[in-house]
Amino acid sequence: MQTTFMEAISITLSSMAIVLATLALIAFILGSFKHLFKEEKPKAKAKPAVNKVVEENDEEKIVAALVTSIIAAEQAQHTNFHVRSIKRVK
Repeated sequence: MQTTFMEAISITLSSMAIVLATLALIAFILGSFKHLFKEEKPKAKAKPAVNKVVEENDEEKIVAALVTSIIAAEQAQHTNFHVRSIKRVK
């Protein structure tokens, strides 16, 4: 059985079209998973930030504030808070 060049091209193109259609269908199904199986994230309650001006030469209050903020950051779960620097506010 002899196949002509045009038949071979036709078979090749139809095979490539079938593969492309199958891949597009798989991509569509996988893309729809993020909409079908969407997880509802619990809304985190935002705590208001407290900014207080520290009096000058009040070292004990500064140390107490730093220690409590570090302890609070260590006890909190899923936080990305890191103390990078400490600056004196005048």
